[in-house]
Amino acid sequence: MNEMDKAYEILAIYRFYNMDGKLYRCEDEERLDALFNAVVMAINDCGVLKPLLPYEEFVIPCREIVAKERAWIQRFEHQDTRSFFLSDIYDFLKLFTGRTRLRVG
Repeated sequence: MNEMDKAYEILAIYRFYNMDGKLYRCEDEERLDALFNAVVMAINDCGVLKPLLPYEEFVIPCREIVAKERAWIQRFEHQDTRSFFLSDIYDFLKLFTGRTRLRVG
């Protein structure tokens, strides 16, 4: 699986939870939490895509959350913070897949 496939795989998680582009309009905290956990795990395990992701912004937080690092867990305990983080990842992946598609096409 190449980096584009991995990016599309993570974007598919947003679609699965019906949260692609709707993160700030979500009142369902359980669904937002499930999306957050799924995306964090996917980023942590994304293999070939990981070196292309913003390291400080996405890779480190996901790694530390999976490792149950208390400071990172506390940083993301509020829904607004989770929504903002998920929105950043979503926007980055949409730009990444669009830019790569333009370059290849």
